[in-house]
Amino acid sequence: MVNLADICLPKDRGGLGIPASRRMNVVLMLRWVWRILRGDGGLWLQLIESKYLQGQPLLACSHSAGS
Repeated sequence: MVNLADICLPKDRGGLGIPASRRMNVVLMLRWVWRILRGDGGLWLQLIESKYLQGQPLLACSHSAGS
């Protein structure tokens, strides 16, 4: 058994250099928000806009259901 915090340490400090999953999830979600706000999402952005945003800007959307 190894502590997850030890695994996430950089290799030069004795860890495996694996990024923390919660931190990576936040970073990837913020990247998607940035791409949505810039309009640089291609087909995925069109899908998200039609299914969840329904013509509203991202910051004005109050729809909280969905996966």
